[in-house]
Amino acid sequence: MTRRKLSTKKYVLALILTILVFLGGIVAGIVLEDARLRDTKQITLSEKVNLRSLQLQKEYIDLGIAECDALNQILESNINELAKKIAIIIDYEKTSVFSEEEFNLELRDYFLTEIQFLFVSNEIDKKCGKDNVKVVYFYDENADDTQGKILDYLKKLFGSKVLVFSFNSNFNQEPMINILLTSYKIQQFPAVIVGDNVFQGSTSVRDLMKSICDEFRDIHQEIPKECNVV
Repeated sequence: MTRRKLSTKKYVLALILTILVFLGGIVAGIVLEDARLRDTKQITLSEKVNLRSLQLQKEYIDLGIAECDALNQILESNINELAKKIAIIIDYEKTSVFSEEEFNLELRDYFLTEIQFLFVSNEIDKKCGKDNVKVVYFYDENADDTQGKILDYLKKLFGSKVLVFSFNSNFNQEPMINILLTSYKIQQFPAVIVGDNVFQGSTSVRDLMKSICDEFRDIHQEIPKECNVV
């Protein structure tokens, strides 16, 4: 009888410890996600403030208070930061368990901010003339897709002369992405838009470089030395 009581106590103790460990894991997960959510909100707020600042500076161009060169530098800096931070938010969203809906809302907000940056950059072009080549990239989270790496390479190659805007075509929570896909008549992924040229399916470095360099010629900008090889 005594042995049975001891055995029962062991099982009860083991059960209690298991429950405590399980609950501890849940609490730790909630705390971690809460911290990540706060970080995500801070990132999106920061980018929205940058966007608002850029919009206001754009309005001052006609008054001669803001300079086009400075504005383009700020735009390029903001787009670079945007690209770095979106990777953080996407990683948070993928690993979220308790706050998936909130992360999706933050991701929507972020993509909308990026779209606004795209629109603002086009407005700056109208006021200042084109100073760079814009590349719009739609991806579909295909593990075998190397298009993103190709664009990373081209971005490093051309630097501030090329601005890349990337959107997840599978993110159906934001209707504006589908509107962009429809406007460009995208039916195959990955897809890359350079100026008026739409590339659907995997596109080589050479083809994209040629299109980018042709775009520089069309906007009558100084042709980067990198274009000498195509």
